[in-house]
Amino acid sequence: MTIVRFLAAAWCVLGPFSLSSYAANINGEATYVSFSVPGAIQGTFPMSINASMTVTGYYNPSSTETRGFLRDPDGTFTTFDIPGAVLTVPESINTAGDVTGFYQLPAGLSQGFLRYAGGRIVTVDLSGGIQDPFSPPEVFPMSAQPISINDFEDIAGTYPLYGRPNVFFRSAAGVYTAQISFGRETVATAINASGSVVGYASGYSGPSIYTGFVVHPDGYRSTITVPLPPAQENGCISQALPDGINAAGTIAGWYLNSCGNIPGLFTMSPDGAFTTFQTPGLLVASPVFNGMGSHSISIDQAGDITGSYTDTTGVQHGFVRNAYGTLTTFDPPEGKQTTATSISDGGAIAGWYQYNAGGGPPVGFIRVP
Repeated sequence: MTIVRFLAAAWCVLGPFSLSSYAANINGEATYVSFSVPGAIQGTFPMSINASMTVTGYYNPSSTETRGFLRDPDGTFTTFDIPGAVLTVPESINTAGDVTGFYQLPAGLSQGFLRYAGGRIVTVDLSGGIQDPFSPPEVFPMSAQPISINDFEDIAGTYPLYGRPNVFFRSAAGVYTAQISFGRETVATAINASGSVVGYASGYSGPSIYTGFVVHPDGYRSTITVPLPPAQENGCISQALPDGINAAGTIAGWYLNSCGNIPGLFTMSPDGAFTTFQTPGLLVASPVFNGMGSHSISIDQAGDITGSYTDTTGVQHGFVRNAYGTLTTFDPPEGKQTTATSISDGGAIAGWYQYNAGGGPPVGFIRVP
C-alpha cells in the first residue's frame, strides 16, 4: 500500500520576491549514500534522520503492505510494524533513536505509536480521553497521528475532534493534553527540544485560509502571519504554514497569498523577524493524510532548511538553504525526482529518489555535507 506523501504545489512562481539568494543546479561539496530496505519491492521512503545519521521511514514490500524501518549509521536495517496493522508509517526520530509515527488498522482508523530505541513499542492512544483546559475531557475512541518527537520523548500530533483536526501533546510520562484550537481545522507539524509546537489552522477567514501558530510549554501561544511583499498586498490575505522549529526557536515554513497563490518559504527568528525566499521552481508541498496533515520542510539547529521543488520540465529536485541565505539544489548521482524530507542537526539530509536510467522503485539516500 504505497502512501503518496508529497505533491507539487500547483502554483506558478511568477518572479523573485526573495530576500535571499539561491544558486540553482549546484550539487555542492556533498557525498551521497543510497540504500534500499531488503525486500522493498515497491520503494524505500526515509522520513526522518537524527544527528547520528540513523534514518527511519517506511517501505513497501508489496502493493498492499507498508512497514517501518530503521537504518543504523553502519547500514544495518531493522524493520518493524504494529501487530494487526495494515500499514505502519514512522514520521520522526530523536537523538536517542526513539521513533514516533502512526499505523492504520483494517477498519481504517489511524493510531499513533512510540517505538523506543530498544525496540519496545507503545501505542499513542487517545481512547481514554484527552485533557482540555477549555472543556471537559473527551472520552470516546480517537484516531491519532503523531508527527514529531523531541529528545525528551515529548510528542506532538493531530487527532480528529468532532471530525476536524486538532492538536495534541503527549509528555514523556504519557499524559495527553489538547494544545490548541486556533480555527476550524488545526494541524501540528513539529515540536522542538523545549516543547514548543508549531503548525497551522484554517477557519477564521474561511476554510481554505491558513494561519500559522506556535505554542510554548508555558502555555503562551500566538499566530504567525508572514508579511506580504508590497506587490502582493492589495487586499490579499497572507497564509502561513509553519513546517519546522529548531531548538533555538527559529521557525521555518511556507506561505502564499489568497489572491494569486504565489508560494514562498519563510523563516521567523525567536524575536519575530521574518526572512522570505523562493525555490527555483514549484515548491513541493505536502498534502494531508486522512485530513490530519504532514510536513514537507525541515530545519536543523544551525538554521539550514531542506525540501523539494519541481522544475519547468516536471523533474523534482532537492534543495538546502543555509542560514546565510545561499540556496543549493541537488540530486543524488544518476538520480532524478528527488524528495528531501529531513535534515539532521549535523546537516545530513535524508529522502528518496529514482534512478535516471533503468526504472525501478524509489530508493533512499543520505546527503552528507
